[in-house]
Parts: sequence; structure tokens; C-alpha cells
Amino acid sequence: MGRRAEEARLIGNGDGPSFGLWYDFRQRPPLGDYAAFYAECLEEIEEGERLGFTGAWLSEHHFVDDGYLPSPLVVAAAVAARTKSMTIGTNILLLPMHHPLRVAEDAVAVDLISGGRFVLGVGQGYVQHEFETLGYERRYRPSLFEEGIEVIRQALEEGRTGYEGKRWRFDDLPFEPRPSGKLPIYAGAFADPAIDRAARLADGFLASAGGGAFGETYRKVRGALERHGRGDEGFPYVASGVAFVHEDAGRAREIVGPAISYQRTRYAEWGTDREEPRPDPIQEEDLPWERYLVGTPGEVAEGLIELHEEAPYDHFCFWGRLPGVTHEEAVENMRLFSTEVAPRVREAAGARPA
Repeated sequence: MGRRAEEARLIGNGDGPSFGLWYDFRQRPPLGDYAAFYAECLEEIEEGERLGFTGAWLSEHHFVDDGYLPSPLVVAAAVAARTKSMTIGTNILLLPMHHPLRVAEDAVAVDLISGGRFVLGVGQGYVQHEFETLGYERRYRPSLFEEGIEVIRQALEEGRTGYEGKRWRFDDLPFEPRPSGKLPIYAGAFADPAIDRAARLADGFLASAGGGAFGETYRKVRGALERHGRGDEGFPYVASGVAFVHEDAGRAREIVGPAISYQRTRYAEWGTDREEPRPDPIQEEDLPWERYLVGTPGEVAEGLIELHEEAPYDHFCFWGRLPGVTHEEAVENMRLFSTEVAPRVREAAGARPA
């Protein structure tokens, strides 16, 4: 399948939005066999493609005890070799912690292996110990991010490395291989300046529930696109969050409650610098369940329909394997979602006028 056709399928069409799976390859301690766990996650992604999911998304963090995926481009190549049609993307790669030319080289390799199915999703990062250990200045992350995109795009489109900026300077050398078509760069952002930067530089937007209300973020993105004269351009809006379906709503919460509270606790810890007080663990009973799409197929479908009314996403991806959820539970969630949830959402969203 060519890139144009695949992108059209990813970002939706007159039949409503498309859906994808999001993976971080982390486990909730105590940890199990990593090789077996990776094999299960890759099997789930393959099953997801058979079930009609059109995207597989990979995120990145470093130096933590739960095995959070540190090398999304390596795993993206593995996913590319095991799938045939689904878009493969990073959601997100922490660009200010990478050499941009190496990102460009690895991204091209994934794109060529996948037959033009790769989307490079990037963000600024925030975790203190990651920047320090990898040797990058966190305070420079906006300029590292912006220049990184410029370096990558120039290398991919012009085939040259020559660049001179505040953070990066390179001699003018050839850059090969290159993708056969345009390799899209999407950006994720939370803060207003970062949203504005994404609207100015990127080809699409990656919105996470961690960034606040999707509707508010959507309006900020559209406003920023207008300011930069891009209001009429195609600019995919990818929403990312939790979705878990079970015939018994109570059982759905029992399965994913521990996973969500663990996930939220760890993100809060990583977002706290060492000189600040450590946040208290987030308990299951304190979870804001209204923020999560957890319940029966009808409940989750209605939640996604309401979300689409508030923020007309082109593509929605959810965690394929929340930490602590079993392989069997993950696969059953995917199957129920694909058969009972996705058709209802596409029908409802596609029936509404644009």
C-alpha cells in the first residue's frame, strides 16, 4: 500500500475516525520474562492488524525499573516486519534527547522496511534524570526540539546534512538513504508555546489525556494553525488515552484500576524534580474515572462519540497492554473494541455533517 493511501486510512475518511494501539512495553513490578513479554506484545499488534486497527504507536522513557520502552525506533522496525498495512508511529520519541541526524537515519530505515508506513511523532520530554543521564540540557529543550525537526526534515527532503543553528552545526554531507515519499512528522505537546510550535512545524498533532481536556487542546491547536496560516491544511489530530472494554463494567474497572493508578503514580513521580517533595501514590479509589474510557462496549462507544463531538479526532489510539494487564485480557479488549465499539463510533461520527 502506498503512503498516500495509508495516510488517508489513518486519518479517517467519510466513514468516521480510525483506531490504533499504543504500546510502552512496560510491566508493573514484579517483572516477568522480558523476551516472553515482548513476544506477547508483538503478537497483540499482529492480532490488532487482523482485527482492523490501522495504527501501532510506540512511546519512550529511560532508566526506570518497569522496563518502559527506551528504543521505539528499534521496536518500530520489528513491528514493520510483522505487519502489512497498519501505520507505525512514535507517540512519542523524545527528540531533545537524541542526535537528530541519527533519528533521521533510523526513521528512514523503519520507513523503508515498512513500505512507507511510518510516522515520526516527536515531543520535548520533561523528566530530569533522562536529560541529565543522556547529557542534554533540559532548559534547551524548545530549541533542541525545533532545530531537531529542521535538521530531520532537511535531511529527508534535500538529502544534505549542512546546518547551522544555536544547538546543532553540521558540515554539508550527503544524507542517504531517503524515503520514497514524504515521511510525516507529528508533534505532541501540552503547554501553549509547545502547541503553537507544533502547529507551526509539524504535519499532525498527537494529543494525550495527560495534557488536559481533549476539547480544549483541540481548540488551541486549531487556533494556532489559523495564526500560522495553516487553517485550511490537512492536519491530523490523533487522540491517545485509556480504553478498556468488558461485558461487565465492574470487572473492567477491577482489571485496569491497578494499572491506571500505577501508571499515573509513575508519571507524577517522573515529573517531579528531585529537589521537590515526592508525590503520594495515587490510589484506585481516587481515580477520576470520568477521564477514562472503561466499561461496557456501549459505555465506551458513547464516551468516544462524545469525545469526537468535543474534539473531532481523526484517529484514536489506546494502550494495548496497560501495566499488569495479562495477554489474554489485552487481546479480549482489542476484540471487543473492534467488533462492538469501533463500528458504533464510526457510524455515529460519520453520520454527522463535517
